[in-house]
Amino acid sequence: MKKRLMALLTAIVMMFALAACGGKATLDGILSSKEWQDELKTWNDQVSSLGITIDTVADGNTLVFEWHLPDNDAFNALSGDDCASMISPFLETLAGADFIAVFKQSYKLSLDAVRCTVLNGSGTEIYRDEITK
Repeated sequence: MKKRLMALLTAIVMMFALAACGGKATLDGILSSKEWQDELKTWNDQVSSLGITIDTVADGNTLVFEWHLPDNDAFNALSGDDCASMISPFLETLAGADFIAVFKQSYKLSLDAVRCTVLNGSGTEIYRDEITK
């Protein structure tokens, strides 16, 4: 699972390092663009064997990565600490790559933060963490 998450992180960082989609007026506009949806599909392909799906939504000028866990005993037993051990490396990688600055350069839009939320199989948020500029 860690290898898949690291591959996902690498893909995300690379996508933003190479992106040049031009300016979009809003975060919602960026997230609904074909380019973003294509990348989101790539990320979901990388975690699909785990039963996890990732969605991205805008909360004002905060980019939210929603990690949807499958509804099964193994994932339903995860605690907040378990989720932190899964999400913290993801956020640390984004922070280390200066993701917020790369996003601004690529999309001409300043983010206030990047948040990750983990939702259990019933859609209840069980963990949240974020990085800010």
